[in-house]
Amino acid sequence: MRLRTVEPLEDRQLLATFAVTNLEAFGEGSLRRAMHLANQTEGPDTITFEVAGTIRAGRAPLPVLTDPVTMDGASVPGFDGNPMVTVNFAHQRGLVFGRGADGSRLSSLALIGAEGAGVTLQASRVTVDGNWIGLDADGRAGRGNSGDGIRILPGSGGNVIGQVDPVMGANYFDASGVSMQPVSGWQGIRAWTEPGAYIITGTSGSNGLLYLGPISGSGGTSYSVNMPGAATTSVYGPDLLENGDIRLVGSYRTGDDQVLGFVYEGALDDLGVAGNYRTVAYPGAQFNYVHSTMGRFAVGNADGPEGNLPIGTGHAFLYDLEQDVFLPDLVYPGSTSTTAYGIWHNGESRYTIAGGYSMLGPGSGVTIGQGYLVDFDAETGTLSNWTSFEPPGGLVGPDLVTHFEGISGEESGVYTISADAVTLGSADPGQGYWLTIRRNTDGTFGQADWTPLTYPGSSGITSANSVAGNQVIGIVIAESGTFSYQSTVNVGYQRSNVISGNGGNGIAIIGSHDNVIAMNQVGTDVSGTVAYGNGRNGILVTRGASGNLIGGKATGGNDPTAGVFVRPPQGNLISGNRGNGVLINGGATRNTLSGNFVGTDAGGSASLGNRLDGVAIVGAHGNALIGCEFQNSPFVYYNVLSGNGGNGLRITDANDTTVHANFMGIGADNAASVGNGQNGILVSGRSRDTQVGGVIPLGNVTSGNAGNGIEVRDRATGFISFNTFAGIAAFGDAVPNGRNGILVTSVGGDNLIRTSIVGGNMGHGIEIGGRATGVQVTDTGVGTNTRLDAAIPNGGSGIRISGYAHGNAIGGFQPSIEPRMTISGNLVYGIEVVGRARGNRIFNAAIGTDVQGNEPIGNGLGGVLLGPGTSGTVLGGEAEPFRTVIRSNAGNGVTILGSRRNAVIGNAIEENGGIGLFAAGDVLGTVVEGNAIAGNEEGDVDVSDARGIIVLP
Repeated sequence: MRLRTVEPLEDRQLLATFAVTNLEAFGEGSLRRAMHLANQTEGPDTITFEVAGTIRAGRAPLPVLTDPVTMDGASVPGFDGNPMVTVNFAHQRGLVFGRGADGSRLSSLALIGAEGAGVTLQASRVTVDGNWIGLDADGRAGRGNSGDGIRILPGSGGNVIGQVDPVMGANYFDASGVSMQPVSGWQGIRAWTEPGAYIITGTSGSNGLLYLGPISGSGGTSYSVNMPGAATTSVYGPDLLENGDIRLVGSYRTGDDQVLGFVYEGALDDLGVAGNYRTVAYPGAQFNYVHSTMGRFAVGNADGPEGNLPIGTGHAFLYDLEQDVFLPDLVYPGSTSTTAYGIWHNGESRYTIAGGYSMLGPGSGVTIGQGYLVDFDAETGTLSNWTSFEPPGGLVGPDLVTHFEGISGEESGVYTISADAVTLGSADPGQGYWLTIRRNTDGTFGQADWTPLTYPGSSGITSANSVAGNQVIGIVIAESGTFSYQSTVNVGYQRSNVISGNGGNGIAIIGSHDNVIAMNQVGTDVSGTVAYGNGRNGILVTRGASGNLIGGKATGGNDPTAGVFVRPPQGNLISGNRGNGVLINGGATRNTLSGNFVGTDAGGSASLGNRLDGVAIVGAHGNALIGCEFQNSPFVYYNVLSGNGGNGLRITDANDTTVHANFMGIGADNAASVGNGQNGILVSGRSRDTQVGGVIPLGNVTSGNAGNGIEVRDRATGFISFNTFAGIAAFGDAVPNGRNGILVTSVGGDNLIRTSIVGGNMGHGIEIGGRATGVQVTDTGVGTNTRLDAAIPNGGSGIRISGYAHGNAIGGFQPSIEPRMTISGNLVYGIEVVGRARGNRIFNAAIGTDVQGNEPIGNGLGGVLLGPGTSGTVLGGEAEPFRTVIRSNAGNGVTILGSRRNAVIGNAIEENGGIGLFAAGDVLGTVVEGNAIAGNEEGDVDVSDARGIIVLP
C-alpha cells in the first residue's frame, strides 16, 4: 500500500490517497488494507485502483467505513466509462458506509455476491454513482447480492443514488466561420423561425453585426448594422416581431463623448433604411446602453454625468417601445446600484428581467455583487419576486461579483441564464456560466443549477454574454487575446448505476429522508432492454421515509404533445423486477416521482414490465407522481408507468396522493400501446382525496391497458379525475383500454370525473357500477375526440350506470373548456342505466352531437336507455341549464323499458333514427314533460305498450 499524496487541510487532518494494487483479499495493496487505512486517517480520503479484475472479499467481511472516503473505480487504467473492477463479497457482508463516513462517494465498481445488501448507508450525504450493483463488470447477472442492492437506513439522509446533473457537456465554436470579420464580440442571440437557426448580434470593428444561421457560425449570412450618422455601432439584443420583421437594440457613438441607445424595427433587407432607426436616450445621461428587448419593452443602463465622473451612479431602465417612454428605474431592494441586461416576455402582460446589483456587505464596506431575476407586470406596472443568485459555494474571496447577462424562457416555466462571476482582488480570472432556473408552483423562482463554461484550451474567462435555450454566445478573454465564441450545452440522460439481479429490492429507503435517486437502471441489463430483475421491488420507500425524490424535473427538451420525445434526463428506468417497480408503504410521506420509465424498456415504448404494479402506494399519505407543473408544457418530465403485470399505479389505503401529467399504459411516444396487465390506475381501500390530474397541463393519459384506464373501488372517497385522456393518446387517436375507460364502484362517495376525454375503449367509456354513490361526471367528452366534434367510439355505451349504483349525477356546471357533457359516437348507447340502479340524474349534456348540439355524432343503438329494474332517473330538468340535447342517434332518442318513477323533463329529443321517446312495460310513476320531441325518423313518442307513464306537453 502506497500513500499517494498528503497535504494539510487543518489541524490533525490529512487528505490521503490509497492505491489498490492487487486483487488479493488481504495484505498490502489490497482493497481491505486501503479501507483500513482510510478509516485510520482522519479526514476525507480517496481509494484508487491500479488493477482491473475481480477482488474477492475472502473469509471475513470488509471493514465498515467510518471516515469520509471516495472509492474511485474510474481511476483504473484504461477505464472506459463502465466498471472494470468487480468486488465479489463471497457471501460476506457488502460495503457499509457507517456513521462518520458522511460525504463519502462510491463510484464505478461492480458489486456482487454479498450476504445481504450490496451497499448499506448509515452515513449521510453519500454519493453512489456509476456502479453495477448485482452485475459483474462484464454486465452478467446470476451472482447478485442476496439482499437489497442499496439499503439506506434510518439516520442516513441527503444521499444521491445516481447522478443529478443532466448536463453532458458543451460543444464550442469560434467565430472564424462567420462571413463578416472580425467578430469583435457577440452580445445577443435569439432562436430564428427555422429550426437550428439563430440570429446573433454583436460588433465587427466599428460596425454593428447581425449573423443569421447555425450556431456553428458556418454557412450563415452576415449583415452590417449601422445607426445613421454614427461613428461606431454595437448591436446588443435581437428579437423577432409577430409580423416577420426583426427588432434590434444597441448603442452607438456620434464622435463626441456621448453614447446613445438605439432601436431598429424592420425587415432584414431594410437595415440601411434610416427611418427604421430611433434613438433611446435616458434624460441627462451621458452613456446609454440598450441591452435587450422582447415584447413591447427594452431594458438597459444609463450613467452620468452625476456622481463620480465619467461614470455616475447609474440607472437600470425599462423602456416602453410603444409609448417611447422610460418607466421608473429598476432598483433591487437595498442595493447601491442595479443593472438590467436581459428581458423575457412570458406572455400577455408578464415579463421577467435579469441583471445584477451590488450592495454593502457585512464588515468594512465590502461590496457584494449578485445576479437577480424580477417579474414585471405591464398591466399593473408592478415588480415582484425579486430574487438574488450566486454561484454554488457562496462568497469566494474578498469581493465576489456575479452578474446575469441574458435570459431565455423557451421552455415554459424554465429559464436559462447566461452569467459571469469574478472574484475581485484575487488571481481568479472569472467564470462564465449557463444556468437553469425553474418556477416554483407558487410562481416564485427556484434554485439555480449552475454549469460552468470553459472554452477548450483557454486559461482565461469564458464570458457568457447571451443565451437562447441551451445556446450560449460570448467572448473569451485570455492573456493571448480576446475572441468570440458560440456554444451548445448538451443535456440528456446519462446512465449512472445499474442495480439489478439482487435477491431483495433494488434500492430500499427505510426511514430515511431527503435522498435523490436519479439516472439509474433498476432491474434491467446495461442496455435497458433485457430484464435482470431484482427479487422484490425495484425501489422500496418505507417506515416513514420522507422527502425523497425519485427522478427529477429536467426535461432535456421533451415535449410530447408537440411531437418532441426525449427521455427526461434525470429519471430512472425501473423495469423487469419481480415485485413492484416502486412500492411506497409503511407511512412514507412527501415522496415524489418525476421523469421515470417504470415497466418499459429504455426507449419507453416497449414493454419490460415489473411483475406486479408499476408503482404501488399502500398505507402511505401525501405522496406524488409529478410529470409537470402548472407553468410547464404537458408531460415534459412525465412518469411512464406502462407494460407492468398489474396496474400502472395502485393507491390503496393512502390519502392525499397527487398524480399529475403521467402516462399509464401508453408508450413515451404518446402512440404505442404498452398496456399494463390490469388497470392504468387503481384507487382502492379507504383511500381519500386522490387528485388525478388538474387544470391544463396537469392531466394524465390512462390508455392501452388490459383492464380499465382508471378503476375506483371499495370505500375510496374524494377522488378526482381531471383532464384525463382515457382510451386515447394525449390530444390524439384511440389507444384502447381492454375494458372501460373509467370504472367507479366505490361506495365512499364524493368522487368526481371532470373535463376529461374518454373514448376508444373496448368496453364502456365510463361505468358507474356496484353500489357506487356520490359520483359526478361533468364537462367530459365520452366517445369523441378532444375537439368534441368527431367520434372516437367506445365499444360499449358512452356511460353505463349499473348494479345498485344510486345518487350519482351525469352533468354539471364546472368552469371548463368543455362547457357540458358530450356523449356521442359510441357503438351502443350514449347512456344506459341498467340493473337495479336508482336515483341518478342526467343533465346539461349533448348526446349524439358535437358539444354545441349541432353536428351529428350519433350513438349506435340510441341516446339514453333506462333498463328494466331501474328507477328514479331524472333526465334534464325544469330550468334551462339542465336541458339535455338528444339528437342524431341511430336508434331511439330515449328508451324506457320496465323502469319506474323516472322524470324526463325539458330536453330536446330530435332527429334520431328511431323513435324520439319509446316506453314499454311497467314504467309506473314516470313523467315526461316539457320536452321538444320532433323530427325523429320513426315517430316522436310511442308509449302504447307502457303502463303507468304520464306524458305532458
